Amino acid sequence: MSIKDKEIYAIHAEICQALTHPTRLEIIDYLRAGEKTVSELVQAMDMPQSTISRHLRLMRKKGVVQTRRVGPNVYYRLSNENIIGAYDLIHQFVVDHFQAQSHIFSIVS
Repeated sequence: MSIKDKEIYAIHAEICQALTHPTRLEIIDYLRAGEKTVSELVQAMDMPQSTISRHLRLMRKKGVVQTRRVGPNVYYRLSNENIIGAYDLIHQFVVDHFQAQSHIFSIVS
């Protein structure tokens, strides 16, 4: 394995870590429809601005979201459409897994 491969694995892991929090997953779900300001996310998610901003900072640092400023507003958007694909794949796996587990538990009960 080359050093380049190891670097790619390290970057891959960092990006995955940026997606391992329920709030960050919820942010991705809201941003799939297009860019939003922090205020719009705060209202939609019903969470404190400090919480949303903290998660967005981490996501920006890891390259998951990008920003653009218009006057006093900062708009956040997903940096790459493939993030939605990855989110959807993992989400469907979780749903399928939960349904399979629910089915197993209903048979045992």
